[in-house]
Amino acid sequence: MSRLELPYLVVDRTLLSLQDGAELVEPEDGKVYVSEYRPPWLLGGWRTNPDRFFPVRTPRPNDAPRGFRFSTTGRPLLVDTDGDSCLVPCTAQACRRWVEAAVAYATAVDGVSAELVAANHRARSVPRWRRFAAPLALRNWQKARQRYERVMQEAGEAYKPIRQEIAGAMWIEKEKAGERARQAHRRKAALAERPLWGWSMATNGRPTAYVFRHDVPAGDGIAPTSPQMNPPVDLPGLRQALNDLKPVQLQWDRTAITQTERELESVSFETWWRELFYEDYRTFTLPPSGRSSSSREIGGTGTSGTGGYGGY
Repeated sequence: MSRLELPYLVVDRTLLSLQDGAELVEPEDGKVYVSEYRPPWLLGGWRTNPDRFFPVRTPRPNDAPRGFRFSTTGRPLLVDTDGDSCLVPCTAQACRRWVEAAVAYATAVDGVSAELVAANHRARSVPRWRRFAAPLALRNWQKARQRYERVMQEAGEAYKPIRQEIAGAMWIEKEKAGERARQAHRRKAALAERPLWGWSMATNGRPTAYVFRHDVPAGDGIAPTSPQMNPPVDLPGLRQALNDLKPVQLQWDRTAITQTERELESVSFETWWRELFYEDYRTFTLPPSGRSSSSREIGGTGTSGTGGYGGY
């Protein structure tokens, strides 16, 4: 073959850099943190390697479970900021098997990849005028290429049982996470549809709408019930009513928000409102991450509980 036919090889990282040794990895509360990585083949037109690699490590405090959000049709959409990763139940014995298999696979892949890259570099760098060295470098490249394909296949077959075991465990955890997300979605949707919310107006100074829940005793700082108090409405109805009152200062009952967050469980009232209406519940404007030039804000304190003027 000619040197013009040599592929360009680039290795951005080694697999061993992703996997700690067996003595450094142990389950925490019966779980380990597993990531899925697809190392690229260095040959074959950079085709994706079908053999997935699963680095395993001890969980860290900031390793949160995989999250979900929902489309407008209620379909769960996986949200994952750390690639395809999750916490997986694992015994100490299984953890050691997983890590030892990962280290063996990574060592074989890294070693043969380094050999292939070195052979490629020598075949490219040897001067053409060296009559014997240039053909020898190309022959060595061919041997390295054949060895690479053989070692990659052997390493993949040896790692296959562990790969399947880990992939199955991750799939089960994803199904559990999906069901938890569906339950949370149903819970949030049902709470939004309940006619719990009300507001009363006060005209002392700047017009103020005091927002509360009819089924929760008003907390400190909320204006007493007035004849102008409105009947209970659901959350979309509340938003529409408050939007119709513009411009007005809003004061939210802390007790109502606390009770709502208790019913939402792991979701804050602010997050819930933003998921439903894509805005801040205290100012009725886009949150800072999605603020646009067309948003108009009309003052306000913006603190949870007693804050904010409606901005429209």
